Amino acid sequence: MTDLPGANLQKAFADEMGRLLGPEFPKHLILAVSGGGDSMAMLYLAAPWARVMGITLYVCTVDHGLRPEAKDEASLVARACKELGLYHQTLTWAWDGTGNVQEAAREARLDLINRWRGTVNHVLMAHTQDDQAETFLMRLARGSGVDGLSAMAPSRQVPLGPTRTPLAQVPDGPPWPATMDGRMFLLRPLLAARRADLRHFLNVLKIEYANDPSNEDPAYDRVKMRQAQPALDALGLSVPRLAATAGRLTRAREVLERRALEADALCRDGAVPLVSDVPFDRDAFAGIERETQLRLLAAALQFVGGEDRRPRLQALEGALDRALAGGASTLHGGYVYPHGGTLYVCPEYARVAETRPHNGLWRGYLRVGDIDVRALGEAGAAQLRDLTDLPARVLWPAPAVWDGDRVTGCPRIGFGTVWRPSVDATQYRRFLASH
Repeated sequence: MTDLPGANLQKAFADEMGRLLGPEFPKHLILAVSGGGDSMAMLYLAAPWARVMGITLYVCTVDHGLRPEAKDEASLVARACKELGLYHQTLTWAWDGTGNVQEAAREARLDLINRWRGTVNHVLMAHTQDDQAETFLMRLARGSGVDGLSAMAPSRQVPLGPTRTPLAQVPDGPPWPATMDGRMFLLRPLLAARRADLRHFLNVLKIEYANDPSNEDPAYDRVKMRQAQPALDALGLSVPRLAATAGRLTRAREVLERRALEADALCRDGAVPLVSDVPFDRDAFAGIERETQLRLLAAALQFVGGEDRRPRLQALEGALDRALAGGASTLHGGYVYPHGGTLYVCPEYARVAETRPHNGLWRGYLRVGDIDVRALGEAGAAQLRDLTDLPARVLWPAPAVWDGDRVTGCPRIGFGTVWRPSVDATQYRRFLASH
């Protein structure tokens, strides 16, 4: 896609969709449309393209319930979709008041769309080159490293957390089964488009769009960066220049991710099943460079804690320093525990003590069927103590098959034949390259 003023946005959009999805295009796509200028431009660019390609579009609007104008914006999108002959539904969310509201809203948007999308795998979002530059500046101000400063990807698979499940019922629901196949891809076909060009496209065609007043509120970091852009332009730090820099950092990040995958193979014993913990060889782990150590530790903590987001860098570095010095720490739902020749990263037992199978899965990734699987805990570990020398911190959170109060199987130590899950490290390795 080109960012030249007056460019043919329709052709640029079609070219980008071809790069993202061609040559065998899916039959269905979802568009996330808020009613703002960028997403309405995407809607009106996608509709004629999809008709030519024979692709069915479904449109959703997420109302986070945070602004009174949101309902009117959702209605605006609904009217536009009716004119275009497209299916539309508004998905609603209510903040529980905990955590950072903006982070919670972003996570809720993905969660709602994921639970609504049925068997449709690809979701289009209208991030622009301006968004790319603003995100770069925000993260630069926070002191982010290579990962944080890297560009948003035009296409990425979302690593969905184990607690996200399909909606049991969608009122007025979409014309597909409310089931998922586990894959959700975000597509950003407007990442090279400028916001001003999209507004010009809408204004020329007299397409109505909403102006969110929060986009002018300097209380938000993104707005501060947007308002600072004219001064940055004068210094040569234009939006295209910032976006290009983010793209170059993406290439650096890809090299670091590849190195992390290679180092992971060196530091972990491939014969040990990745059931509930991630074991590293301490000597091998100590011998790799610090950046790679941080990446391996972060991925392991995300895996065992069931967290999509990486741990905060400062806390992660503290845990790494303690581990290298032989000390243990609790972080991000996991426990980092050097013991003997192994550095274990395992779940906090309290996090999994009451976990039971749901929809045939334990913790969202181990298929268990209809057997009773629970964390081993102190009572279960006492029954198996003669069979393993694993430390209690590692053994207690391990999944085990129970028959009443008796443990009949524990795959972590190869005990029992009732349940031998086929375990691979796909989900864990995705955290090593999760962008």
